[in-house]
Amino acid sequence: MSEACIIHIGDDGCASLSGMLTFESVPGLFRETEKLFRGITPVASIDLAKVSTADSAGLALLLEWQAVQGKAKQRLDIRNAPSGLLSLAQLCEADDVLNITGRSSQP
Repeated sequence: MSEACIIHIGDDGCASLSGMLTFESVPGLFRETEKLFRGITPVASIDLAKVSTADSAGLALLLEWQAVQGKAKQRLDIRNAPSGLLSLAQLCEADDVLNITGRSSQP
């Protein structure tokens, strides 16, 4: 059984994810956050420092969240991405679209 991905949203509009952002966890996380990202309080940033691993489903979810924020004329900052996710975003040329940065020890 894979580890779930948990989201915590602070009062300041900053969210943090922890766990695994993978094919197994993304559908549940998407359902959990669908209304949140279309809500009144915009999410300004997402910290991925506690995400242990992420795959292409995680990348797709982040792209969806960024698209929703873009429609609302908001920009979502995605910080502290694990190296595999950052590499995947760069390979897909989605790193600029995502406004994503890696962990401090990554380039």
